[in-house]
Amino acid sequence: MRTDLLSVLRCPRCKAEQSFDCSVRAETEDEVREGELTCRSCGERRTIVRGIVDLMVGAPDFVLREQAGLDRFADVMRADGWDREMVLSLPDHHSGYWYAQGTLMNQVLATVALQEGDRILDVGSNTCWASARFAERGLRPIALDINANEMQGLATADWWHEDKGLYMERVLGQMFDVPLATGSLDWVWCCEVLHHNHRRNLWRTMRELHRVLKPGGSLIVVNETLRNIREPKLDPGKAVAEYDGHEHAYLRFSYVKAARDAGFDVDVRGPWYHTIFSAEQIGLSRRMTALQGFSAAAAHAVRRSDRARRAYLAWKAYVAGGTALHMLATKAR
Repeated sequence: MRTDLLSVLRCPRCKAEQSFDCSVRAETEDEVREGELTCRSCGERRTIVRGIVDLMVGAPDFVLREQAGLDRFADVMRADGWDREMVLSLPDHHSGYWYAQGTLMNQVLATVALQEGDRILDVGSNTCWASARFAERGLRPIALDINANEMQGLATADWWHEDKGLYMERVLGQMFDVPLATGSLDWVWCCEVLHHNHRRNLWRTMRELHRVLKPGGSLIVVNETLRNIREPKLDPGKAVAEYDGHEHAYLRFSYVKAARDAGFDVDVRGPWYHTIFSAEQIGLSRRMTALQGFSAAAAHAVRRSDRARRAYLAWKAYVAGGTALHMLATKAR
């Protein structure tokens, strides 16, 4: 932790802002590695361990179970061959899952007005790959997660710092009770994490993310899983039940409504992995079948019409599946 982080912290006990004094036990040229924070308002004491600020207080059972599940999943990753080098290659990993993550990150970097020096909160940072990409662009990321360990938690940030010189703050905390000061952030990044909220907490999380943003700041949501007619996801947690992931599935409408109810102005965007939303050329060739030629011509027609693009995206989101939520939700100035 660097001491300038104190200006954006919020006591998780009494909710006082910018109220922590820091006692340093061990530090490097880059940061405080070991120490203690004391709230001047209520006397709450929190620790700094390996540079990670522990601000998680009163975590409910489902969070503690998910926290332990992340450690079990990290063991599975290691058994499958994941190591430090592979993590540091993310999101450039050859799988459909990571293709979607990398494509949306590239889309955001190309289309959203991120500025050097901006503070961005990486919610559910996990391997900290997104925080690393933002740090590479000169932003000041804060990685927020419920797990502090390596591979599936905040300690993974040390790998990025030691091997690539990329620094990010690390805060142990919950997205529905963000321990950061009101109006302290320029951006919030949520990549495939909001569905870990049950319905009441989804609305609570949106209110919290709205609170911590500055006026004019934005919440960036990418690759959020969606429920639809083809993929109803009636038991979304079944596939990962052994990891207690607290999985849920919602319609696109639920995410959008939760954001709007929190006070956001919402812009739902088309992911670049759908060709009609990208800059990729849609070519025609004599080798195409009639159906392929018709599909290419239809894609050209849809790409030219904003209304058609929105209709196509809604059809994918509510009926056909094969898409995820990408939206930019902005706090009014």
